[in-house]
Amino acid sequence: MDLLWLVPLIIGAVLWAGCDVIADGVIGEHHEEKEKTGSDHHKAKKEDQVSIDIAAATPTTTGNNSGSSGSSNAKLTGEQDAIISGIVMFFCVAIVHFMVGDSTIYSFYSTYTQTKGVTESGQDRIEPSVVFYTALFSGIFQSFSLIYLLKSFEISSSTIIVPLMQLNSVFILPLSIFLSMLSYSYPILSTFHKIITPTHLVAFILIFFGGFYPSLEGDWMQLTRSQFWRQKSVSQVLLSDFLIAIYYLIVSFCTNETGGMSSTSFLVISIYGNCLTFLALIVFNKRFKESAFSLSGIPRKYVVLSAIGEILSLAGYFFVSISYHLYYNSGIVSAAEGALNQFFNLIVAILLRKFLRFGRDVKRVREKLYSCIIVSIGLVLTST
Repeated sequence: MDLLWLVPLIIGAVLWAGCDVIADGVIGEHHEEKEKTGSDHHKAKKEDQVSIDIAAATPTTTGNNSGSSGSSNAKLTGEQDAIISGIVMFFCVAIVHFMVGDSTIYSFYSTYTQTKGVTESGQDRIEPSVVFYTALFSGIFQSFSLIYLLKSFEISSSTIIVPLMQLNSVFILPLSIFLSMLSYSYPILSTFHKIITPTHLVAFILIFFGGFYPSLEGDWMQLTRSQFWRQKSVSQVLLSDFLIAIYYLIVSFCTNETGGMSSTSFLVISIYGNCLTFLALIVFNKRFKESAFSLSGIPRKYVVLSAIGEILSLAGYFFVSISYHLYYNSGIVSAAEGALNQFFNLIVAILLRKFLRFGRDVKRVREKLYSCIIVSIGLVLTST
């Protein structure tokens, strides 16, 4: 098996890296208050010594925008960035929908009719109405995953959050294996029929641990400490990971041979579901409603940058969905996606901080370089 599936994944990772770094700069950061022991102070001091202080530190005014609309330096909250995401995604997919037309977006209906519900390999196709509503429903998981992810940026930087995003592959792999076993009894799940091979399981383990390594500051024992799991940013990213894992499994379900939906069709329909979810939150949720109305008090530069970041994010979803279509195991694609996203996030963050003084200082570079080596070995194994 070749590595063709990596091409769109790399493009998507680069686009998402840009989006993540922009989120660093536009979302106000609020650090969690926590007591530090003597060893904690030693670790913090050591971390400061090995961090890359790319540019002289500049004062940044951050604050909760819900009550600071009059501040000229107020940044976005996670909810506000998510709302901008929903608005940008709606207009982008509406333009795409208009350009390609209904015949392309809903081509899986005509394909089902023309092929009499049977694929070239002789498998039964999934009813197009089931594929449509499944893709639309996936937007709910995507929107809430995005909300929790953006909320985590209020506490931590992207170079810390992105490695934690690697955990979505931990959810996807067992779920995909479970669906694979169910597929023997339920033909509608035939997309997941092929179980991961032992070699590819080893590749998954290398890609996962290599990608997750930087978030542990090179200390694997952190996984055994309750303090690590009690961090608010960790719990938010974990919830985001679980929700996006379900979304990615739906991508595979809809866009593979039995689903018959193209990546463009899935992107447009799922984003419609995403936008409907945000609309419902703004109408029925008081916090989101206040966040939407308080956007008028946010400096325009942060709103514009957020919009640019969401355009990058949307393009990233499109390319990554192609990889899920090309490779048989969603868990490996997810692990590789997180690792590549982390690598390009590091590169983009360093370049933007050094040349444009944008974003936050990049730390723990050594661990991130080690992780890239481990991940590369895993990626090579996926081609065997």
